[in-house]
Amino acid sequence: MRQEIREFLEENKIFYLENEPLASYTTIKIGGPCDLLVFPKEKEVLVKLLEFLENTGTPFYILGGGSNLLVADEGFKGVVISLKRLKGIEFLNEEKDEVVLKVKAGTGVNKLISLCLKKGFSGMEFLAGVPATIGGTVRMNAGAFGRSISQVVKKVLLYHRGDLVYCEVSEEDWSYRRFKKEGVILEAELKLEKSEKEVVKRKVLEVLNKRRLTQPISKSTFGSVFKNPPCYYAGQLIEACGLKGYKVGGAEISKKHANFIVNLGRAKAKEVLELMKLAKTNVWEKFRVKLEPEVKFLGIKDGEIF
Repeated sequence: MRQEIREFLEENKIFYLENEPLASYTTIKIGGPCDLLVFPKEKEVLVKLLEFLENTGTPFYILGGGSNLLVADEGFKGVVISLKRLKGIEFLNEEKDEVVLKVKAGTGVNKLISLCLKKGFSGMEFLAGVPATIGGTVRMNAGAFGRSISQVVKKVLLYHRGDLVYCEVSEEDWSYRRFKKEGVILEAELKLEKSEKEVVKRKVLEVLNKRRLTQPISKSTFGSVFKNPPCYYAGQLIEACGLKGYKVGGAEISKKHANFIVNLGRAKAKEVLELMKLAKTNVWEKFRVKLEPEVKFLGIKDGEIF
């Protein structure tokens, strides 16, 4: 089957790598190889690839910025589709007080924020410094400092089982850290407010400063480990269990923010999972509060997680 996939990729001029370790494609720098790592550049080519993989029953995974992902030490038996080349921003509509942008899924969040700084567009500041792509932030309904991406998303282009659907989104399509509609996100329309450039800059700098003060942004992490339970903050619960700085092998619960796990250099996925299990067990025993992972897993079976 791998030969058949290679022939398809070469025929369609899609760049790929074989047996490529995934560690360098994630922000925590952990993960073994996948069979094929594929880099489509155009939306039409990506759709063709998705149809081919579905029709041949080939396991695949969509990879954005790798900022919320833990990959198994053994890697992933299948095709990983990196969207890092599927990027671009288009102006759809501009009025006195707002602008609508069409943003391809692989576009970096900070690339978009750079444009917002130059043009004076407001609405994305809360994600400043997050090493993610637009597709990933929409799928995760990423949020911080009281805001979430759901507040600016107007439409989403989805591929789902052979169909392309441009859907208007409503409040019912979102939940905490989740966009509910199934399918691969290809692009999103974002509605942003016009503002003074200096105001946008000040907001971005405030967010970056908050991150520097409270999060281990200079370390290798995958961002927040657990979702915040209702009425609680996961980091405060883990800290109250005395787990800040606790290490397993090369992985450590951050001394700066207990809802982050740091790769100290050579951490393994199994060590991260052990820390997650420890945190979840301790919080449950001490507070009777159940922690749910915010991080996503690739190549890791449900039974291995906790």
